[in-house]
Amino acid sequence: METLPDIAEHFPIKQGFCHPDWAAISETIENHLPEPEWSSAWGAASRRWVDRIRDTLGGDYQVYETANFMILSEAPTRVIKDACKSYEDSLKRIFVSLEGVASDEGYGKHVVMMFADIDDYYRYITYFYPEGEHPMSGGVCLSGEGYVHFAFPTTDYSSYRTVLVHELTHGCLGHLPVPTWLNEALAMRMEQVICGSDIFQIDQEIYEKHQRHWDEGTIQQFWSGESWGLPGDSFELSYNMAQVLWRKVEVDLAVPHAEMLRFILDAHFEDAGEAACRTNFGLSLGDLVMDFLGEGTWAPDPASWSSDVAIVAEDSVTCSLCAG
Repeated sequence: METLPDIAEHFPIKQGFCHPDWAAISETIENHLPEPEWSSAWGAASRRWVDRIRDTLGGDYQVYETANFMILSEAPTRVIKDACKSYEDSLKRIFVSLEGVASDEGYGKHVVMMFADIDDYYRYITYFYPEGEHPMSGGVCLSGEGYVHFAFPTTDYSSYRTVLVHELTHGCLGHLPVPTWLNEALAMRMEQVICGSDIFQIDQEIYEKHQRHWDEGTIQQFWSGESWGLPGDSFELSYNMAQVLWRKVEVDLAVPHAEMLRFILDAHFEDAGEAACRTNFGLSLGDLVMDFLGEGTWAPDPASWSSDVAIVAEDSVTCSLCAG
C-alpha cells in the first residue's frame, strides 16, 4: 500500500473526544491514492481514530480487530473473545435473514465502542445530539459525520450481544429510507432471531397504557418518528407498538418471507410505509393499529407531521436509541 496521505488536521478534538472530519478524509484519500488502495487507507484512518478514543479514555481500553469489526473495550479477555466471534456470526445471520435488504457496503470496518463507564458513554454520544432532553439510551448506531459506528455501555457485560445485534441491524439498513417504526421493529426481531431474546408479550397493564397514550395526534408522532425522541411513555410505547405491528405482519397476516422483504425495500419514511403496505399487503397501516387498539383515526397522515421533525430513515441524529 502507498503511504497514507497526511490527514492529521482532520482529527479534531470536540467536546473531549476525537471526531474526525470524514468528508475531508474521504476527499484526501480519493485525491491522493488509486482506488484499489482506498479500502486499506480507510482502515488505517479509522484505526487512528479509534486509537485516539482509546487514549482519551485511558485505563485498560484496547482495540481488537476481526475481519469485519474494530472493537474498543476494556472487557475481560473471555468477553472479548466471545464478542469477536458473536459479532462476526451476527453479521452473517443478519444478511441471511434480510437477504437482498441488508447491506454494509463501504470502506472501513464496523467500529464498536464498548464503554465501561456510563458517564463516558453519555459524554461521547452527547456530541451527536441537539440540545434538549432525550430518552435514556442503552446503545446507539451513530450515523453522524460520515462514519457509521456503534456505541453502548457495558457496565456488567450482560447485553453486549443483543445490543450490538440491534444496532448492527440499523447499520445494515442505513442505505434504505426505512421508516423509524419499521427500522426498530426489524432490529428487535433480529435480537429474537439471533440472540433468542424473549418475544414481546402484552399484558393488561401494558395494553391499557397503549389505550391511554395513543390517539389521532400521538399516533402521527409514531409514524413520523418523532415519538422515539420523546422521553417517558412515548419512547417505551413506541418500541412496543413497533413490535406489535411487525408481529401482526409476520404472524397474523402470515406474510411469506419474500413478500416481507419486498415490503421493507418498498417502505419509505415519507409516508411511514403506508403505500408499501397497501401495495404489498392490500391494507393500510391504520388497519393494523385498529386491529390492536380498536376503531380510530390511525393511518399515517404526513401532511399533519411537524415541519420541525427531522423525518429520516432512522430517528434524529442516531440510527437508534435502544431503551436502557
